Amino acid sequence: MNRFKNIEEIIEGFKLVRQHLRPTVSGISELSLTHSQWLALAVVGRGYLVTVSNLRNALGISSSAATQLANSLERKGHIKRLKHPTDGRVSVLALTSHTKKIFATMRKKKLKEFRVLFDVFSDKEFILYLKLHKKLIKSIS
Repeated sequence: MNRFKNIEEIIEGFKLVRQHLRPTVSGISELSLTHSQWLALAVVGRGYLVTVSNLRNALGISSSAATQLANSLERKGHIKRLKHPTDGRVSVLALTSHTKKIFATMRKKKLKEFRVLFDVFSDKEFILYLKLHKKLIKSIS
């Protein structure tokens, strides 16, 4: 067995799955967002007490770029600034309820599309795939 060749095939498979899903679930066009704005919303949507500094670190951008990004998303009504619960000098970024609803709808759509991909497996194959996937993720974290 040539493990390197097999791993290369797996990586190419991941790329194919990603390409297959990208156009239909990205949501960028649905929300009229730039790629950077989309990434910023994803960071804010996943985090708790996300600050502009956290956004800067997560996206690898300058402080001024992170501030501009947050300002543009706030103007578009996708995020709001709230007071930090323990540090009044800092504000945290949160998704607006409207954007949370859009994200929930998009998440459901994405899950349906992923489900179709996994329908290729029998229940037994799917359970095995899930166990192997969990093992891989556990080794990464």
